[in-house]
Amino acid sequence: MSRLPQISPVALGPILLISLLVLLVFRYTSTPGPAIVTSWALKNNFTAPEPASVPGEPTPLPEPLSGTFLQRADLDVISADGLFSPEDQVRLAADLERALNYVSRRFGSSSTGRINTYVGVAAGCGLHGIAYTDQRLVQAFTCTDLPRSRVVNIMAHEFVHQLAHDRYGPQHLQADMILLEGVATWGAGEYWLDGQPNFAMFLRPYKQNNQLLPLATSYVGRSINDMNLLYYQWASFVDFLITVYGRETFDALYITGSHAPGSADYVGLYGKGLAELEQEWLNWLDQ
Repeated sequence: MSRLPQISPVALGPILLISLLVLLVFRYTSTPGPAIVTSWALKNNFTAPEPASVPGEPTPLPEPLSGTFLQRADLDVISADGLFSPEDQVRLAADLERALNYVSRRFGSSSTGRINTYVGVAAGCGLHGIAYTDQRLVQAFTCTDLPRSRVVNIMAHEFVHQLAHDRYGPQHLQADMILLEGVATWGAGEYWLDGQPNFAMFLRPYKQNNQLLPLATSYVGRSINDMNLLYYQWASFVDFLITVYGRETFDALYITGSHAPGSADYVGLYGKGLAELEQEWLNWLDQ
């Protein structure tokens, strides 16, 4: 998920990209679309998300990598003992490799090195993920009661965080939260879309019901549903910026932020403030 605004660079060490992913309330069996846990996206029972960090709190340390090791082309996959059968461990590694290949194509660039990928046991079965992108380490946590596909959906989002670090460099650690979490959710594509063709279609009913939040909303202190809805909105806004204004301008924008939602230099890159671009995006949702 995300790294919260205003966390000091020292505390950020392993950038906390806690993917508020608690997701995957959808019905798929291997590659399909996550939904984070929102009442508007519910299809099945769900577990509680990893809570958002409070600005100024230290970044949690990564869990130790212990368990069964499997190697794929660009991934070193470790799953905690007891989570999966030997056969499912092999399937998990293959599913994760497919997810990385998919998000790499969608994101537009590949990993610049191997990614350490750890699947651990979630206390209380609280499905969640986190990426330490400067360490090339992504972690997700699940339990034996949840299907393998859900942890793959989480990892798809976390992989995009790593790809973003590889593409944009250390400035990725300072990215505007709208863009940081938006690009990771957008890049996860079908793993988050529950069969919808795009994020605009996914959000259209919520716009019609006046449920959308301002894009520059911080999820700190807000409900889980609000946090989840923001992730989908931010993904759609990223899609809008890339589709309408091009990837080159988006890439330049991505490295101008300072953590907080709305902190990127929208005026400098687009000649328009976030409020004007947001209105264009809202109109674009209906096209």
